[in-house]
This record gives sequence, C-alpha cells and structure tokens, in this order.
Amino acid sequence: MLNWYKLATTTKDPKILADILRRGNDDYVSWNAASNPSTPPDALAEVLRRGNNDEVSQNAAENSSSPPDALAEVLRRGNDDGVSQNAASNPSTSPDALAEVLRRGNDDEVSQYAASNPSTPPDVLAEVLRRGNDDGVSQCAAENPSTPSDVLAEVLRRGKDDGVSQCAAFNPSSLPFDVYKWYESTGKITKFDPTKHILDKPIEEPKEDPDLKRLEELALEK
Repeated sequence: MLNWYKLATTTKDPKILADILRRGNDDYVSWNAASNPSTPPDALAEVLRRGNNDEVSQNAAENSSSPPDALAEVLRRGNDDGVSQNAASNPSTSPDALAEVLRRGNDDEVSQYAASNPSTPPDVLAEVLRRGNDDGVSQCAAENPSTPSDVLAEVLRRGKDDGVSQCAAFNPSSLPFDVYKWYESTGKITKFDPTKHILDKPIEEPKEDPDLKRLEELALEK
C-alpha cells in the first residue's frame, strides 16, 4: 500500500506535490507536501493565496521555495497569525516586505519575526533600535547579526542594563570594545583600582614551630 505521508515528505517529483496541494485539503499529506522544498513555487503560492491560517498554509509560508511575491501578499494582509509569522521569518521573503512590516511600529509577533529575519534591511533594523524602546521587536533587532555594528554601539552607549542592551551585547556583530565599555558602565565589571589591593595590615611573620626548632637542633648535634 502506498504511504502518502512518506511520499509527500520524500518525493522530489513536483507534479505529485502540486497535485496533492491542489486537492485543497488540510491533512497530514498536504502538510508534508507544503513543507517539501521540491514543491513548485506556483503550487505554494496557490495555497497562500487562499487566505487561510491552517496548517498547510503555515507550512507553505515557512517553505523557502515559496515565491517572494506570495509571501509579501501574506504580510500585506496585516495579520498577526501563524501564516504571517512564518512568512516574516522566511529568508525568502523580500527585504521590502519585511521593512513594510517593521515600519508599522508594532510589537506583535509578526514584527518580532521580521526583526529577527537576516533578510531585513540593516537601515530598517537601525530605525527600530533608534526608537529607544525595550520591547520584543527591539530586542529581536538587537540580536539580528544584520544590524550594523555602529547602531549596536549606540544601544550599548546608553549604559542601560535592559533587555535590548543585553541582546546587543551578545550580538556577534557588536565590536568587543563597545561590549567591554557597556559591561564597565553597567557595573558588571569594575576598573582596576590599585588602592583597593593594598593590604590593611602588614604581613605577620610566621610563628616558630617548637617541634621544627628541636629537630633542627638535633640535626646540628649530629
């Protein structure tokens, strides 16, 4: 008996995958076909254009083979549902579509996924961080390695010990000197102060051990 679940996952035949999705079902076979990277882009676009928020649509929105224009259409609906969140996290989504999401100024999940997407334009990530907020979307932008190092430095120079600064400090794009100065300004490390290392009392001479003294005397007598 043919295992359709397995076939939808493993086949590289675009016709079989397209035929599965064109049935219009939201079942396990369709879910697997929508996740398969060999599924034709036009079949995935057809799923996304149904406007549903079912599992098959969410998987299609997550599939890197989905066409950028279809993913952009999903995001332009302005929803904060699973299919929109997956489209916002998809690296195939166009930079312009991701920028459009972030420029709405929201702190919803779809915006957070867009702020985490490495395809988001660096100048838009900078816009998010220059709002000066410590919300989820700002923290995601501060974690994104596509954020310019000079913008991360601006965040760190505020000298705050908030979530967005911590995210910036751990971003691999942050310069070590900027991270060090942030640690210093927030008291996580302190400057070396030689006066704090001076001993308050002189070192005491060790007390003479009478047993050792007696052993030395016996050794000399021999």
